[in-house]
Amino acid sequence: MEAAILKSHPNAQIELTPGGGGTFVVHINGEKKWDKLADNSGFPDEADFVASI
Repeated sequence: MEAAILKSHPNAQIELTPGGGGTFVVHINGEKKWDKLADNSGFPDEADFVASI
């Protein structure tokens, strides 16, 4: 996911933070864009997600 985001948005600031309990949260430039558990939505489709940001 990080590589796909950076390919489309090379200036994005991305930080990978280990989590637990099935978490998958994406923050881009300090803004939450995806939260697997909060949205109960699973993992995003990479191409759709990158196109939406």
